[in-house]
Order: sequence, then structure tokens, then C-alpha cells
Amino acid sequence: MPQFQYEVKKGPGPATKGVLEAESQRAAALRLRDMGYFPISIEEFSGEAKSDTLLHAISRIKLKDRNILFRQLATLIESGMPLTRALSTIAQQTQNAKLLAVVEQLRDDVQKGSTFAEAMERHPKVFTAMHCNLVRAGETGGMIEEVLWRIVQFGEQDEELRAKAMSAMIYPVILLVMGTLAIFILTSFVFPKFILLFEDFGVTMPLPTRIVLAICGFMGTWWWAVLLAVIGAVSACVYYWRTPQGRLFFDKLVLRIPLLRSVVQKYVMAQFARTLGTLLDNGVPVLRSLKITVETLSNRAIASEVDVVQARVSEGDSISSGLAQTKHFPPMVVNMFVIGEESGKLGNVTKRMADAYDIEVDRAVKTLTALLEPIMIVVMGVLVGGLVISMLMPILTMSANVS
Repeated sequence: MPQFQYEVKKGPGPATKGVLEAESQRAAALRLRDMGYFPISIEEFSGEAKSDTLLHAISRIKLKDRNILFRQLATLIESGMPLTRALSTIAQQTQNAKLLAVVEQLRDDVQKGSTFAEAMERHPKVFTAMHCNLVRAGETGGMIEEVLWRIVQFGEQDEELRAKAMSAMIYPVILLVMGTLAIFILTSFVFPKFILLFEDFGVTMPLPTRIVLAICGFMGTWWWAVLLAVIGAVSACVYYWRTPQGRLFFDKLVLRIPLLRSVVQKYVMAQFARTLGTLLDNGVPVLRSLKITVETLSNRAIASEVDVVQARVSEGDSISSGLAQTKHFPPMVVNMFVIGEESGKLGNVTKRMADAYDIEVDRAVKTLTALLEPIMIVVMGVLVGGLVISMLMPILTMSANVS
């Protein structure tokens, strides 16, 4: 996604400069206005400037680091410690150099008169729009410690959900990588040695062996070209995935794969319900909550549907009727929103729905893993076994002729 270097003002204070990612210059301007800034200049940014050193550093801060920061901050503020002193205390015990730079900048900005939400907005690669809006609502209502604990709960639930999905997929990924590596080594370096042996003995080779030897002969000579082609193809896919069009294409593709569709859909439903419910519970307006939720969803195909729902709500429609017109939101989600809107407790209903989908995601991931493991074992076993058997067939013929 392209980057834009901006200069903005907010109130009578000095101008602020920074760099953010957006699909276009207009999208960058809209995002800055939503954050409460008045854009002075927005220019496309390429390369790495000195003023962007901090943004470059914070881009690699992990979700776990951010959750620890919020937990420590919530604990200190709840104990009665002022915000600036709490940030100074956290800075003294933060070992992550990139996170330390962010905490020190937050402390300095607050000391200069910025609100905590305004200070967080200057680091969009660390703090999402949801975090900034929740903190702003907490500062306005005088319940900043309560809001911070809700952010902690939200972040840790998200981290736990991601960890479950990642841990469940470790074994299938290792199996795929090791099987592919084994086939590559056999066809490129091991089996080509048999070609000279078979030629010396003049063995009549069956068709499977001739096919394998043809592949091995090609791989033995051009293995480096095949490896470069694979690396090039993977790099091209990654580059395309990083573009808005590519991300949308791959996200739509995932939703068409039967084994993955259920897991991805349930995971995004949990994201959607928890983010929207948390925002609504903290007094963020519905339209603003929907817009922030769109930015947090991991699947852009489903996010585009929520974008359409937001447009319908802005025209006076209800969220439930907008969701009913979408393709990927199941009837249960729509009915839960109907109940939440009728009872006036949409925030509570959506968060309960998120908890239910967390359990569903856990079950779906376990089911997917249980299906993938035997399938991959059988596929890899057939491939490797077929290669080995095709090479053993002429050897057995040679042994029979010698005896």
C-alpha cells in the first residue's frame, strides 16, 4: 500500500508531520480528517526519511508487546498514578527498543499538552483507530482506566485466538515443507545418480521409471532455475498480495476454498462482533464504529460488505437489514443484530456473539487440522513412495537377471 507524508494542524497548536499508509491521497486526507486533523499538505512518500525513523521502528512491534503495554498502563493508572508518570515507569522497564521509543514519545506529547488519544494517533502503525477512539471516549467520560482494561481484554482475546490458529497449523506446514524438500532433494541430487547405473547395465526401464528419470534429468541440470522460478513466483504473489487489488483477490479466493471458508468466515465474524461491540459499549457513534470496524477486519472481501452496510446505515437503514443483504454474514449474525437493536443492548449482544464465535473458531481450526494432517500424510506418502518404487523397479529387474 502506498505511503503519504503529511503535515497537519489540530487547533491552535503547532503543525505535526508524519507518514501514513492509504490507498490514495484522497483516502489519506479523509483518514486524517477523521482523526480530527486539518491537512496542510499530503504528498506521496517513497524511501525512508529521517523523520520516519520512529514509524519504521514501530512497524515491527508485535501484538503481544502492545497488549503488555496496555495492561501495564491500566494497572498503574488504576492504582492512582498520573498518566505521564505511568508512561515514564513503563519506559524504565521496557526492553523492546522500538516500543520504548513509542512510549517515550507518548509521554513527551502528553507533557506538552496533548491528550493521550491525540498522542496515540501519531503512531497509526501501533495503535489502531479503534484504540484511539476508545481512549478518547474514556478521557471524555473520565473512565480511562476502565477503557484501558477493555482494550486489554480485547487485545488478549484476539492474541489468544490467533495463537490457537497458528499453533494448529504448525504441524501441517512443517509436514508440507519437509515433504517438498525431500522430493526436491531426491529428484535433483539422489535419483540422477541412478541414470548412469541403468545406462551401464542396459536395463529396460518401465514407463514410470522413464518418466521419473526424465524429471530427475531435468532437475539435476536445471534445479537452480526451478528454485529461482519458485522464489520468483512466491515473491510476485507476495508483492501482489500487498496491493489493495491483490489483497482483495486472495481474500475472495480463500472464501471459495471449502476447507478454509468456514474457519476464515467464523474468525472474521468474531473480529467484527467484538470490535463493534466494544466500540458501541464505550459510546462511539454507530457510523464511526462501523468505519473503524471495517479497518480492523482481516478479510477485505467481508470488510467491503461492512463498508456497504455502513453506507446503508448512513441513509437511515438498520445494521441488521444491511447485514441481511450481504453474502458472507450468516443468518445467526443477522438475527442477533435484530435482537440487539430491538432490546437496545447491541453492544452486549455483539460481544456475547463474539465469545460464541471464538469457540466456533477453535473447533473449526481443530477440525481443519484433523482433516489436513491425514490428507497431507497420504499425499506426501504417495508422491515419495511412487518415486522410490519407480526407481526400485529396474533395480529388481537387474537383480533377477543376475540371479
